[in-house]
Amino acid sequence: MMALPASALPEQSRRIALVVMHSNGEAALCPFFCKCDGLLVIDPDSGSREFHANPPGTAEGMCDLILKTGAHRLVLGFIGGPAAQKLRAAGIDIRLGSCAGAVEELALGFDDLPAA
Repeated sequence: MMALPASALPEQSRRIALVVMHSNGEAALCPFFCKCDGLLVIDPDSGSREFHANPPGTAEGMCDLILKTGAHRLVLGFIGGPAAQKLRAAGIDIRLGSCAGAVEELALGFDDLPAA
């Protein structure tokens, strides 16, 4: 499935959610989908950043949190089949990122990341 360029997406869809953990006071991409600290939602147009905590710690709870943010683009380190299917069915473009990269760089390079 080919992703649309950001300029062709509705404004709300340009927001990018990243599954993150906090390390040394910084947000880093988390390799564990439902065991992460939460979501960092970055709006590349305004530069705004919002953190949404992941209190349930379940795949279903994480999917619900992602859908609640209204972001249609997602970067993560790993996602299981049922969760990926649920999010794709809701129109989420899921991409895999390196947990060693800065979250800002992952968000800026979204279109170049491999699909999950």
